[in-house]
Amino acid sequence: MKTGNKIALFYTAITVGIVAVVAAVFYIVATTYISRLYYSYLTEKAYALAEKHWEKDEVGPDDYALIQKRYEETLPVSSEILLNADSLAETHATLSQYLSSNEIQELYAGDVIRFSKDTKLGVAVYYPDNEGNFIVLVISSNQYGGDIQHRIGWLLLGLLLISSVLIYFVGRLYATRMVDRIDAAYHSEKSFISNASHELNNPLTAIQGECEITLLKERTPAEYQAALGRISYETKRIIQLMKNLLFLSHGDKVIQNDANETVFFADFLMQFTSRRISFTTDNFAFCFKANPHLLKIAIENILNNACKYSGEAPVSIYLHGKTLEISDTGIGIPQEELKRIYQPFYRASNTREYAGRGIGLSLSMRIFNSYGAEVSIKSKEGEGTTVIIEFP
Repeated sequence: MKTGNKIALFYTAITVGIVAVVAAVFYIVATTYISRLYYSYLTEKAYALAEKHWEKDEVGPDDYALIQKRYEETLPVSSEILLNADSLAETHATLSQYLSSNEIQELYAGDVIRFSKDTKLGVAVYYPDNEGNFIVLVISSNQYGGDIQHRIGWLLLGLLLISSVLIYFVGRLYATRMVDRIDAAYHSEKSFISNASHELNNPLTAIQGECEITLLKERTPAEYQAALGRISYETKRIIQLMKNLLFLSHGDKVIQNDANETVFFADFLMQFTSRRISFTTDNFAFCFKANPHLLKIAIENILNNACKYSGEAPVSIYLHGKTLEISDTGIGIPQEELKRIYQPFYRASNTREYAGRGIGLSLSMRIFNSYGAEVSIKSKEGEGTTVIIEFP
């Protein structure tokens, strides 16, 4: 089973388990409340029945009419049993059909006893009166409450099943995306480390080889100077590469807070014009906060690539609105490699004969992205490349 599916199943099981527990608690609380409410109706019915039978001689006509009205407004469908509490043997025999011995004792002590018989609910109350002591039993089927309980149960079960399916598919969708991103990030980091190690190893190997060859025998001062010059060149390559790698590791906030000032972009771009590089604009007022040094590095990297891969052909810079376009008519980039060209150390397959390390464009994108700009590339092999930087 794929990792994404395993993650989706794991979190679906946890989520559905929690939902099931919540649903079960809700169902128990709801059914308990419905039963308690129905028991209270039965108790009210029992007392209303007792008052109807034994309070007629103690109250006036108006009060007795209220008692009858109260009785009629209580539960309409119920079984009613009236017992003489003083007839112990006969009453005990009847009560034993519904109550345990302890419940009978509690009933005689004056407690209201709630009980269930088959699918019916009932209450038993002890009612002392001037005519004697009596026991009233009211038994009824909670049909309406039972329907509500069944509806709640089926509704919760349906919601649980639907939510399980939805949670699984949504979880699988996001888990797959997450795993794909992690996998892509892992391979990208692995490739980055491998390429960085390779790029660092090249100048170090050159320095070591130069030292070993120079130390094989005595050299003239000119030969020593030439060797030191080559070592110095390779050392500068290492230092520059390390600076670039450290810069790529910086967060956007670090870059944004690094010596920023207001840059009038059209004026800023004028410094890059030369015999080969032309500049045109329709927006001299565009400005934003940026580090001029970093911004210069970003633009120079793109211009250097444009000049390097287009021989002696001209390169153009065009600022329109808030969009900067740098175009050349050089070798271009193969269409199938455009998506990978943004990766550090990646170089297109048609650039083997050109010097470079494949890190300049990544640096430029890192700088531009930190200022909220989006970088895209349009290119056709053999016809040229246009780098488009859209500022917010």
